[in-house]
Amino acid sequence: MLGYFSYPYDRPEHLSGDYIIATYLIYGTDYITILNKAGGFAVGQTIGTWVAVPGISANMVERYQGRIISLEAVPCADASEQTVFVLRLAFPQANFAGSFTMMMTALVGNDVSTALRTKLVNLELCGNAAGAFAGPKQGIDELRKLTGVYDRPLVLNMIKPCTGFTPTEGAKLFYEVAKGGVDLIKDDELLGSPCYNPVVQRVAAYNKATDSAYELTGKRTVYMPNISGSPKQMRENAKAAIDAGARACLVNFVFGGLDLLAEICEEFGDRLFIMAHYAGVGVMNWAQGGVANPVFIGLLPRLAGAHAVMTMYPNRSDPEAMFDFYKTVQAQNLPLAGLRPVVTTVGGGVTPINQAGVQQDLGKDIIIGIGGAIQGHPMGTAVGAQTAMAAVNATAQGVPLETAAKTCEGLQAALQFWK
Repeated sequence: MLGYFSYPYDRPEHLSGDYIIATYLIYGTDYITILNKAGGFAVGQTIGTWVAVPGISANMVERYQGRIISLEAVPCADASEQTVFVLRLAFPQANFAGSFTMMMTALVGNDVSTALRTKLVNLELCGNAAGAFAGPKQGIDELRKLTGVYDRPLVLNMIKPCTGFTPTEGAKLFYEVAKGGVDLIKDDELLGSPCYNPVVQRVAAYNKATDSAYELTGKRTVYMPNISGSPKQMRENAKAAIDAGARACLVNFVFGGLDLLAEICEEFGDRLFIMAHYAGVGVMNWAQGGVANPVFIGLLPRLAGAHAVMTMYPNRSDPEAMFDFYKTVQAQNLPLAGLRPVVTTVGGGVTPINQAGVQQDLGKDIIIGIGGAIQGHPMGTAVGAQTAMAAVNATAQGVPLETAAKTCEGLQAALQFWK
């Protein structure tokens, strides 16, 4: 057994330097095998491989090798099920050169020669590791100044249908929502800059729709175009959007990449309020593998500099989903080495009638995304937008929706329609 102690075990208080400490759940192994596998993983994901190779120096081991901080077993109540292990590894920040690509390759790249069936569930920044990350340039204060809303959650709508229309047609959809008084309207994540609806033309058309709605309501809705695409396209889209008058935007960061998100936030984050969208995160997070949501849509986009992060609001009757959601929101907002929090943006099945639960869970400094419940309101889109605003305002003021509905016909209809 003494041979096992030749592997890179250490205590966190003994670490000297800047480290990312990763916590994993390990599946599909046993008590004895995990001792070898854990050490092999720490070495194989940093300086070595599954067999001893020449050229590894004492300096390399001391400064750049991963180290096991702890390894614990969580026995299953059912003897027929396999034991789950909790492994904490310290990765030297110096290995990553400020790149999310290289960091994630080390954390979850899992070379087949050293592979474990892992699920990355937490990251901790030790020493001055946080200094490698910019964090958000803007937050809730800047967003409130941009929208002029200070006493309630911000309300966001997503243009529906998602694709297939021209800028002129989209501007009509935009206008119907804007005249209902919502604060923000974004493109659906499926709409980038196709030939039939390029970003620059869309921004120009939607800004005219904003002006028309403002003349009617006195409320100026902020448009968030989706600038996602290839790295070259995203920069071109961002510049074109700014030139056309945009002050906010959407970025699909899961498949676009964290490094690209970080570069867009660094280059344009002073001029655009940047919302990161989670589309695709489901393929990163599964029951016994991948990267947990609190890491992938909680911590990582915050480190990359996103100002807001779209986050799926779960069914409140599902305790496991709610636990995951709360952990994700904590990662977006809890104090972290001086980095600003992101503005949590909830969407997915949010309607005017479930406001009490949303605001009770998250407070007022959030964005509430209401999509189909606006366009799908039985009295039409404009009334759907007015209904959403009435419900959010009433809840923020502590007024029950049933009471508010007495003076809002659209809210009465919504309570009946979505009950």
